[in-house]
Amino acid sequence: MLNTLLVAVAVTAGLIALVGVPLRAWQFQTGRFRPDIPRHALARATFSVFAVLFLVPNLAAWAYAVYTAHADFTCLESCEAARMRTTITIGMLGCAYALLEGFLLTARRRARS
Repeated sequence: MLNTLLVAVAVTAGLIALVGVPLRAWQFQTGRFRPDIPRHALARATFSVFAVLFLVPNLAAWAYAVYTAHADFTCLESCEAARMRTTITIGMLGCAYALLEGFLLTARRRARS
């Protein structure tokens, strides 16, 4: 029961990530997070490094999930496990996206004065 719940949560996060990853990439590219980061040089440098460390695997997982879904749903021959492969890749994308959102939650928080 718990395994089914964890897989369902990962796949749901993956479905959200299909829209969220390109949105976050656009936000990084246009600098929308720049005002939310503390003004310290070290904070800005570590945000830039970790943003790349989290965003690049997310973009790769997103591209692979889109490719797999396209390949599986345009399958013309015997495709018994085609939908399972798409589900697994979308679940992995959901896990990567959860890490990206967790990073953004901690990086954009403000210290209390």
